[in-house]
Amino acid sequence: MEPSEPVPEKVHKIKDLEQDLNDLRQGLAVVRDFYKDLESTRKTQVASIDLDEKIVKPLMEDELEFESIWSFHEEVLMADPSSHVPCTAMYDAFVNFCTRSGRRAIGQEAFEFVFVHMENPKPVCDRGNWIGYRLRPPKE
Repeated sequence: MEPSEPVPEKVHKIKDLEQDLNDLRQGLAVVRDFYKDLESTRKTQVASIDLDEKIVKPLMEDELEFESIWSFHEEVLMADPSSHVPCTAMYDAFVNFCTRSGRRAIGQEAFEFVFVHMENPKPVCDRGNWIGYRLRPPKE
């Protein structure tokens, strides 16, 4: 019986197959590393989204709320130590200001909490009236 292929050709074929198997193993290792990197990146992205939702977004919203009240303070109010503005009228003016300027108005309690900390002059709430400011006349 005669072998179908000579022995040196079989040896060469085996070496080629071993090289192919080695290449496949290296490729598999590269793919595993790639998926590990993807998983790590996904976890980082999830952590980043959580950070944005739980910390950054609320801080930005607080900043926007303060900025709205500050702009209202600067653009709509005039210091006048003898003036009294009812708390509801002051809040209504704030809501109107926010609506006109495309800002989100906050609730009256939050508005009053921040507004009382304004300065030059510092507003004082007494018996349902804000003392120390008057509303500017509406612009025509």
